[in-house]
Amino acid sequence: MSFVNALGLVLAVIGGILAYLYAGPLHNVYFIWAVFIFTATGVAIGGTNEAFKNLVICGVAGVVLAWIAAMIIVNTLGSVGTALTPPVWIGIVVGVTTGFLAWIANIKIFPAIPATVVGYASTFGYLLQTPNMLSPAVLESASLANPLVVMTISFVVAAAFGIVSLALAKKLSSPAAA
Repeated sequence: MSFVNALGLVLAVIGGILAYLYAGPLHNVYFIWAVFIFTATGVAIGGTNEAFKNLVICGVAGVVLAWIAAMIIVNTLGSVGTALTPPVWIGIVVGVTTGFLAWIANIKIFPAIPATVVGYASTFGYLLQTPNMLSPAVLESASLANPLVVMTISFVVAAAFGIVSLALAKKLSSPAAA
């Protein structure tokens, strides 16, 4: 079997299992949409075990930066006065924190800028598009409602999904499997 066909088969089975778990017993423990996006990011940055390790480390760094931006916004928005409108203040905070997405790549343990950007973008997008998420109560909670927690779990699930999927696809497409 070709690698692409083997990968399609593996993704169908494991993707189906992950969707079942998300829709059922593990609902909201991770986000299925995030797992698929993060897994594709891991493949795009190399598809190796090292790439998936970097996916988790850098992706979570992006999640943390988005969470910091959200905490700054929700805790200071009312105190910026009339000089800055909320959209201007939000733009400044997001602009500064997204600059760090690239700057931290100067630190050896954060080499995968695409994973950092995906972590930030998916977390901040989730915060902005989901009602009642931009609140100190949610952002400071030690629960799965906190995007810092659920997005981190999603990155770990994605890395496992990517590593297992690629390993199984290689086995199924090897000459011995033909």
